[in-house]
Amino acid sequence: MSNPNDLMNADTLGYANPSRPGMQWYRVKFWSRRYWWIVALLTMVGLGAVDAIILTATPKYISYARMMGNGRVNTPAGELYDSGLQLMNFLPTQVELMRSPSTVNQAIDQVATLHPEVTPDPDAYVDATLGLRAAIFEIHVTSADPDYSKLLLDAVMDTYLDTKRQLKKRMTGEDEAAIMENISRYDSAIHDDEQQLVEFQKSNSVVGIEEQSTSAANYLVSLTQELARTQKDYDYLALVDKDPLANKVPDSSPTANPGVGSVIDTGPGEAAQNASNNASTGAAPTNAFVQNTLIINEQQNKVDKLKIERAQFAIYLKDAHPKMKDLQDQIDQEEKFLTVLKSRNTSDRDQRLEELRLAIKNLQDQIAAWNARSLDLSDRLGSYQELKSKLARDQSTYNQFSANIPSFDLNKSMDQDDVVILEAASRGIPVKHNYFVWLAGGAAAGLALGVMIICGLVMLDDKINSPLDIEDHFDFPLLGEIPLAKLDRKTRRVPLLHEDDERFEFLEHHRDIRSSIFFGASEATRARSLVITSAAPGEGKSTMAANLAATFAFSGINVLLIDADLRRGIQHQIFGVPIKPGLSNYLMGEVPWKEVVRETKVPNLHLLPRGKIMTRVGDLLLTAACDYLIQESLMEYDMVLWDTAPLFAAHDAADLCSRVEGILFLARVRHSSINLVRAALGDLTHRNAKVAGIVLNAVKAGQPGYYSKYRYKEYSSSTA
Repeated sequence: MSNPNDLMNADTLGYANPSRPGMQWYRVKFWSRRYWWIVALLTMVGLGAVDAIILTATPKYISYARMMGNGRVNTPAGELYDSGLQLMNFLPTQVELMRSPSTVNQAIDQVATLHPEVTPDPDAYVDATLGLRAAIFEIHVTSADPDYSKLLLDAVMDTYLDTKRQLKKRMTGEDEAAIMENISRYDSAIHDDEQQLVEFQKSNSVVGIEEQSTSAANYLVSLTQELARTQKDYDYLALVDKDPLANKVPDSSPTANPGVGSVIDTGPGEAAQNASNNASTGAAPTNAFVQNTLIINEQQNKVDKLKIERAQFAIYLKDAHPKMKDLQDQIDQEEKFLTVLKSRNTSDRDQRLEELRLAIKNLQDQIAAWNARSLDLSDRLGSYQELKSKLARDQSTYNQFSANIPSFDLNKSMDQDDVVILEAASRGIPVKHNYFVWLAGGAAAGLALGVMIICGLVMLDDKINSPLDIEDHFDFPLLGEIPLAKLDRKTRRVPLLHEDDERFEFLEHHRDIRSSIFFGASEATRARSLVITSAAPGEGKSTMAANLAATFAFSGINVLLIDADLRRGIQHQIFGVPIKPGLSNYLMGEVPWKEVVRETKVPNLHLLPRGKIMTRVGDLLLTAACDYLIQESLMEYDMVLWDTAPLFAAHDAADLCSRVEGILFLARVRHSSINLVRAALGDLTHRNAKVAGIVLNAVKAGQPGYYSKYRYKEYSSSTA
């Protein structure tokens, strides 16, 4: 039974869960038990059809022959010619050629021409296969005439060999023509290439171009290196401080320049002469600057030494002393010379920077000019090499085509085949059929068709088969199940329950439904005023309403059963009371409702029959009298059950659904359609009806989801 907490939303209706595998298997078993004869009939039809085909079939005869691949052929020169049998696609290609429509049609025409006395067989079948580990072709022909099968097989092999020879000759001739055409074309191309090469050599000295290109490249390298050195010197002089005394003198002494000696212990005149020589000879700027810096530093050292010496004499000599005056004069003279050296060094540095700048510009111009000249030489040399390469390629292709000419003479001289006949065609022998295999195939085909039909019925089956279908397809709770009961032979209805009823399981399931309503988890389930309805007629709604009302009465409460099916209500027949006056008479205002209520043979159970048949029943259930009956009946009785017409038969239940406390919906196994029930529940939901749950009728023991009352009879009759 479904959990009441799983009640579906009022705005949605649909499948709650996918169908379970067990439910699908139950459907298959159900349809198999019902329509097993379809499978048996189709199996017998398959056996009969195969038997008829075998007995009425025209006898067939088959002829066999074998051919062998001979990949190597002796040539007139005593050499071996390999036909390419080792290629992977050679043997399958031969098989397709043997059984091709062109070969077969030519063979049929050949038999008709050479053997007019033999009747042609339009149904003759030709096939060829290849051996697994050998180059052996097995060819067979199947025909209704044994002589014709042999003749046709011989003709197929002859036609195949003739076709191969013709293809070889035609392909050889076409290939030879193509080769000769290519030889002529490349011969003309070689002549043109040679002419272009001669013309180029007339206007250009190839040797001179190569030498000039090499010289230009080497000269460009030297210019580039010289530019790099000059740029390096320029950058160095531009970065150093103009004051020589502020610059760090490198460890590499000026001895790097030839002819420049040590400047230590040299006088002012000699130092000036060395600086002048360096400037005039264009020594490297780095070494010249180092040399000038050393000279200036040496001069500064002399001045510092003189000042130290004067300071030492000043300790015990006065400034007017001749010795002090001589030292002061010498210091002044050396400082003046130091100033001259610094001034000359700055001038020489600026002049050298300008010379280096001009030298850099000159080198850049020369590099650009020689680079353009080198490119021109490279282009001319490249043109020459391209002409030589084209001539060599054309000459090589020409030689390859020329080398293929002897092979065509070889192909023309060969008169052997690379596939030969190993075994001639045998006379046709009868084709034996495996009778049991054919019968098994026919039975399997009939069985498969029957199973497909059963599976199709299962897929198209829309009926409710078991309680699991309610749980799988709907979100409303399953309040209970009513087992399938026997009908009374006279009334053709299920007899009404009574307190001492021996249908223990049938009674117990009604008590389960009563308990679900008494102790339900929702207000709709615990309703005291319930409308009992279904989707379509014939689902046992009225019988279930009567038995459920009796079950409520057995518990000691006052129950009123109202037959609201004003068209075809049968509650008066079930309880054996007069049909009128009844509900329709009350709704018409003819009598009060309490006067038409009947007592039944079941204690605590009263019945309000439907009354006389009316033409406008739907209008009567919408009157104020009906609302008054709904309210007054709940004041007089503990439980009120309304038995209404099916939803899709009339709108009576739809008119009452939103005015009572709950709806009890009935569905029947193998009678109710899932889609129809879904539509009915959806209609109730859209009318704001409170569906208490679903009751499933006519459930058989053994169906998925059905729990029978096991040995309930022995349990209920046991004594303490």
